[in-house]
Amino acid sequence: MNLVLRREPLSLLDDMYETFANRVGYAMPAPAWGSPAAAWGSPGTTRARLDVVEKGDVYEIKVDLPGVKKGDIQIDLNDNHVAISAAARTDREVKDGEVAIYSERQTSQFARSFDLPQPVMEDKADASFEDGVLTLKLPKKKTHTGRRLAIR
Repeated sequence: MNLVLRREPLSLLDDMYETFANRVGYAMPAPAWGSPAAAWGSPGTTRARLDVVEKGDVYEIKVDLPGVKKGDIQIDLNDNHVAISAAARTDREVKDGEVAIYSERQTSQFARSFDLPQPVMEDKADASFEDGVLTLKLPKKKTHTGRRLAIR
């Protein structure tokens, strides 16, 4: 059985909130609706979009991080908690005699924090980054199934 974490209803409110903040050009503080998906980080941080799929004994997570370089990504794992943060920096080059008329390219920050249904093995985790997509493969920790004790 494959487990796919689906968007909870409150994440739709998160999307509307983010869209409104982007349209008015104001970095409003993140809402505190209590959902694990609402972990945005500091004001001005964009909630990174992701997919989480369970493939047997491994969780595969794909996170969109446009404009980010591999060295600017941080991933923290603790049992079943995953925290991802990244920064995209755009260097502006204005040469002598040039004047910037209009500039929208700037530093962007992404963050996402969530809990998986089962703890993962941090030492066996694998991460790759290609074409703005971070892929994590997190093997599940073996759960103790117990044993039947024979009476002598």
